Amino acid sequence: MKKTPLSIAAGAILACGSVILAPTAWAAGGGLADTWTSVDTDGSAQTLSITGSGGKAYAMVYDDDSATVCNGAPARIVGPGFVDGSDVVMEGTLVCLPGGNPFRSRLAIGFRYDAGTDTVTDSFGVVWHRAG
Repeated sequence: MKKTPLSIAAGAILACGSVILAPTAWAAGGGLADTWTSVDTDGSAQTLSITGSGGKAYAMVYDDDSATVCNGAPARIVGPGFVDGSDVVMEGTLVCLPGGNPFRSRLAIGFRYDAGTDTVTDSFGVVWHRAG
């Protein structure tokens, strides 16, 4: 079985009760508020919605249309993305859909923005592109 971002995160949650992934450099400007898409390492489609000015925090929604950790069902993480210097870390609880079966521990995912390519790379190395 391939390890995917959501399967890795869930495995870490189940193994140690929580997971914090190291964030990487991020441009903290509000220009990152947008809808971003990517293809997960298992081939499933992912969407990241970022809203807000980016001053201290963003509102973020991370969707995976076929998460390994949810036995192939869709998964969602909703939570704030906290800005610390040039880093943003999204914190939230993973929920399998439909039905909203949540994992008990919160997790964190770090993101890095590359202005040269206008892409976002998450802590798992997955590259995200603007949907528009």
